[in-house]
Amino acid sequence: MERDDDSDSASALLYEAAKQCINAVANLRGENPGTTGAKRRALHDIARGEDEEETIIQNWDDAFKLHIHADRGFLDESEFYISWSRVQDFIDMMLEIYERDG
Repeated sequence: MERDDDSDSASALLYEAAKQCINAVANLRGENPGTTGAKRRALHDIARGEDEEETIIQNWDDAFKLHIHADRGFLDESEFYISWSRVQDFIDMMLEIYERDG
């Protein structure tokens, strides 16, 4: 992203990584959420009972902002970097859940 100054592509890639984290944890639990709505429902099930339930959901919302940014470039630089950081946190949280539950 920094080398090419391409936040659009970087946003799309980070969103895809976040989305795959939901799939991975859901698959561990015998689910296979296909649509975006199904992924969101699966994420709510995953987050329920976690210490950082609200943060997990909010950080996923930032992932979706990056997804929209990749298409429309609507985030200003400050908003972009806040979302970018939160999505990285989301991925870390989901990987911890995956490792713990796997």
